[in-house]
Amino acid sequence: MGIFTDFINGHKGTKGETKIEVKLDNLDFFGYHGKCLRNLYVPRYDGSTTEIDLVYITPKGVFIIESKNYIGYIFGNDKAENWTCTLYGGKTWYGTKKIDKRHFYNPVKQNYAHLKALTEYLGELYSFSLIVFGDKSELKDITITKPGIYVCNTKTLSKVIKDIWNREPDIYTEEQIKDIRNRLVKLTNVSSSAKRQHIQNIGNDNQLDTCPWCGGKLVLREAKQGKYKGKCFYGCSNYPRCKYIRNT
Repeated sequence: MGIFTDFINGHKGTKGETKIEVKLDNLDFFGYHGKCLRNLYVPRYDGSTTEIDLVYITPKGVFIIESKNYIGYIFGNDKAENWTCTLYGGKTWYGTKKIDKRHFYNPVKQNYAHLKALTEYLGELYSFSLIVFGDKSELKDITITKPGIYVCNTKTLSKVIKDIWNREPDIYTEEQIKDIRNRLVKLTNVSSSAKRQHIQNIGNDNQLDTCPWCGGKLVLREAKQGKYKGKCFYGCSNYPRCKYIRNT
């Protein structure tokens, strides 16, 4: 089995976001009340947009959540440019282990860009950055040195949020939570033209990006049919020989 993210094998990325949303909704039954929004297209000062997987607005602050669905062992730290995912791929014909090693952009840096955009849009914000990997990945060597950043699997997400909740003071009132949600909810219902502009802007900013697996050029693509029509992602120009996928 290969290591894929989003838009491969039944749109894993979107399924990962759905599982996270269910986890957050279930927290309500235990007295942890918040408002969850998915797929926000946040405008930037330069006229571009950035897409955030999920935000969870609570009395403790705003949780900015980046969903990652990889299969394998995850290695990385908050300062590196790229993280690594490795997967045992069986044995070679002469008996040695075959290791499938892939690199992907540092999700901590990716989520920091999301926080910056959200702060530009809302103003000063008390927030937490959560990187949530699917349960088919194992976090082997993750080093985080900066406060307010958390990396976990979907199955441990509830515990992470509860731990934060139980040690952090209330920052936002119910009225403030409602106000933040009302300002953000409209960003989840953008027009098709706005999505196309988002894709165009990303393409212009990243036209020289190369595939970390094979060195080919990353091509900005858009799902053309099915339930997730209109969702954008990067694919390798050498597909199907190379099946690298990266979120926008």
